[in-house]
Amino acid sequence: MTATGTTRRRRAKVPSPPGADGETWYRTVFDHASVGIARVAPDGRFLEVNDRFCEIVGYARAQLMAGNFQQITHLDDLEADVANVARLLRGEAQSYAMQKRYLRPDGEGVWVALHVAVVRNAAGDPTDFVSVVEDISAIKRSERMLLDYSTRLEELSRRLLSVQEDERRALARELHDEIGQQLAALKLNLEALRRRYSALAGEPRLTDALGILDQTMGRIGNAALDLRPSMLDDLGLAAALRSYARRQEARAGCVIAVVGTVRGRLPEQVETAAFRIAQEAVRNAIVHAAPTRIEVRLALEIGSLVVTVRDDGRGFDADKEAATPRATGVGMLGMRERAELIGGTLEITSALGKGTIVSARLPR
Repeated sequence: MTATGTTRRRRAKVPSPPGADGETWYRTVFDHASVGIARVAPDGRFLEVNDRFCEIVGYARAQLMAGNFQQITHLDDLEADVANVARLLRGEAQSYAMQKRYLRPDGEGVWVALHVAVVRNAAGDPTDFVSVVEDISAIKRSERMLLDYSTRLEELSRRLLSVQEDERRALARELHDEIGQQLAALKLNLEALRRRYSALAGEPRLTDALGILDQTMGRIGNAALDLRPSMLDDLGLAAALRSYARRQEARAGCVIAVVGTVRGRLPEQVETAAFRIAQEAVRNAIVHAAPTRIEVRLALEIGSLVVTVRDDGRGFDADKEAATPRATGVGMLGMRERAELIGGTLEITSALGKGTIVSARLPR
């Protein structure tokens, strides 16, 4: 204690490694490091390498010391590596990091995470580089496997959507051509019986049966159109969307307008994706947003078809939706997947009380 009652704190001194001078300490770290370390001259020649570096690149120390890093660097990575070295030599940076491949003696590439720092003398001139190398081949193999799985999953998704559309087309045709025509024939027979037998003219059960037939035929027709509108195959996207909008408008009691057109035909997968995205966006708006107006806009831009569905409904909190998806989240996911599977993008913008905008940009 001092006279004033305060205590003086002494700064702890970090001891040097017992029994080791600076050179011994350096050699221990260099030789026994779990990562590859190399000292490299400004022209790329190896000056010093540790055992782990030799293990990673697959060369004996004598072989490396007789060459340079350029000789064992994969050609696809050499330009970027040399450019980074040039930046260090020009004094534009003190270090750099990159992922690159070295070529082993058998021609196999090994991925590494490379960290390089420049060493300068008292005059500021570069004398050598210190390179630290970590083998990341296992990580790269895992990334490759994940990419392969993702590619296969995308292909399976595309095939699934294609099969679904084929099944929808076949089912819609069967509903319209088979069941629809049979019901129409049944109605004609009942009406013929009513005309032939005057006693049946006022039969309430016959009138009720004919009314049920009309309702059933209407529902089957709508179901067939919702499954796969023949107009989409025969007349194209704009005509199919206008037909769909008219039918939904009658059901929903709100205005549904289709603005813009598409001259000529687009690839089937593009027209199908655009129709399904618009269909899902309109359905979501009707079911969840209570809009008074929905606008479907078609626009052809350079290389792209842009489909925008805008409603004036209640909207939703987009940030909260991203964190806790509602029941409509599955529909939104489906729209996004349809767009991405053909190389497109989908954006959804919404705010409480300000409606929702769904915009898909699809390659033509």
